[in-house]
Amino acid sequence: MFDLKKLIEKEKFVLYVVTDDKFLPQSAGRKDISKIKEIVRRCKDGGVKILQYRAKKLDMFIQLKQAEEMKYECEKEGIFFFVNDRADLAYIIGENKIHIGQEDIPPEKLKEKFNDFIIGLSTHNIRQVKDAMKKKHLLNYISFGPIFKTKTKENPYPTTGIENLKRAIKLSDLPVVAIGGINYDNIDKVVKASARAVAVISYILENPKEIEKRSQKLIKKALENMS
Repeated sequence: MFDLKKLIEKEKFVLYVVTDDKFLPQSAGRKDISKIKEIVRRCKDGGVKILQYRAKKLDMFIQLKQAEEMKYECEKEGIFFFVNDRADLAYIIGENKIHIGQEDIPPEKLKEKFNDFIIGLSTHNIRQVKDAMKKKHLLNYISFGPIFKTKTKENPYPTTGIENLKRAIKLSDLPVVAIGGINYDNIDKVVKASARAVAVISYILENPKEIEKRSQKLIKKALENMS
């Protein structure tokens, strides 16, 4: 069973990669499905421990085929796999790990229907962190951010900054995954704020041929800068 706290204790630092429409193939054809396999393989070789399938704009059929393939490849490669937002998609492909946002179906409602779901929840400010702690028994972890400016989301929340990340980690009884604009140039600041799990999108996925190299560089620098 997935337990992020135990995974962090084992690995010391956990790299969590989240997909985005612009870095995913735009169909479910054989050639594009092979690209999904390559993403997973390169993530595995780079040391990524968690991979989340997030696709907001692709047709549902394409999402279904891509998520199905990514789940299968992650299981084969030993990477933990999460579905973003879509409880229906997770249920259809037989996945019980899901990451939800503030505007999605709340965790208490998900647990009513899917008691075995392992849930991560996005938080974007200290108030949301405090609210999440009121339902911590329903959650496995929270994410917090965007720490830095990010172009991944069309309507991003205001950046939280490093000081708020420190506050969130102190307030949370659950593992905190730092997210938002994190890359090789600022990972040192993030881990020095005591973050031990980091979610990355653009820096890792923007160049498919460098997924492995960039993942390894990021992990190496993170471990070197832990206080």
